[in-house]
Amino acid sequence: MSFSNKLNASTTGSKRPISLVLQTLHKWLGLILGLQLFIWIVTGLTFNLIDEPFLDANQYRTAEKASSISTALAPTASLLQIYQAEGIIELKLTSVLGRAVYTLTTTQQTRWVWADSLEPLSLTNAEILTLAKESYSGPGELSTPQILNRETPFDASGPVVMLTASDEVGTRIYIDTASGTVLAHQNRQSDLKDLLFMLHFMDYSPDNGISFNHLLVQLVSIGALFLGLSGIYILGHKFHQGQLSLPFLRRKTAIGKLALYTQDAQPLAEFTDLNGTYLESINQGQERLRTQCGGGGRCGLCKLRFVEKPPAPNDYDLDKLTATELTQGIRLSCQHEASPSKLALVTKAQHRYWPQSEH
Repeated sequence: MSFSNKLNASTTGSKRPISLVLQTLHKWLGLILGLQLFIWIVTGLTFNLIDEPFLDANQYRTAEKASSISTALAPTASLLQIYQAEGIIELKLTSVLGRAVYTLTTTQQTRWVWADSLEPLSLTNAEILTLAKESYSGPGELSTPQILNRETPFDASGPVVMLTASDEVGTRIYIDTASGTVLAHQNRQSDLKDLLFMLHFMDYSPDNGISFNHLLVQLVSIGALFLGLSGIYILGHKFHQGQLSLPFLRRKTAIGKLALYTQDAQPLAEFTDLNGTYLESINQGQERLRTQCGGGGRCGLCKLRFVEKPPAPNDYDLDKLTATELTQGIRLSCQHEASPSKLALVTKAQHRYWPQSEH
């Protein structure tokens, strides 16, 4: 694009050059993905440094023992007839506290009934406490059962009760009251494990479960792809505009003199060691032109006016300078490679902050 076309583009609207838009997106994507990468590293390192038994939720859980059934079983014909319309899938005989239980699974739901009376299974607090004690081998005393009103991650068919143990790890026992099943043991150390897994797998949705292919992972993958593609584009664009160069292709120090004038066209300084950009050449050994971005083309404080033959503006010039400034030959000194030329300060602040020893 020629200088006149670039200038016209800069005056027809407030749209930023696509390269600068991509750089902003690239920066924020890098920050977000970099934070997640840091979380992956920290949680992965933590898993490797902590002994696995320390994170064990079943430290005091005992293996379930098969118990003999001594009670007589009621005929199942009437039970099957009642729920036949639901579409019976399976009828299984199990036991709870040594008492026989029929587990009837239909296409609609699963039911548990006492096998000796065909009445729905129900447990008293004393029976729930007994179930918890049978699954627990620790030194702590168990609390009374507490019904949980909040949602739990357990696959339960009825209300879930929790019992806590007064041991050193704070064991919690969860029981499904509909089936008498001990759903899980948890403690403070397993809570740490769950937290690390949640952060490592970005499993922030309670109903999601640990998965490597949920929506957030997909979004991060797409973001990482866009980060790479935008980085390649930005790198190529910078090379094309001469903002980057390989060390073995870098130009040698320009031979000649850079004359710098005040706003009033009074001689201010001369520089003969022209290496890098105009800003770098002027600030060699001492900060003479102050900036906030260090020469990244973001603050616009290093702008200078070319007395003659200004270079074609690049995207940073078009973004930070007005159309009037561009036509006056003003450019960002951090964006153009230094060569023998005549330049002048643009603002009074630049002159005010110029090192007094060089006046």
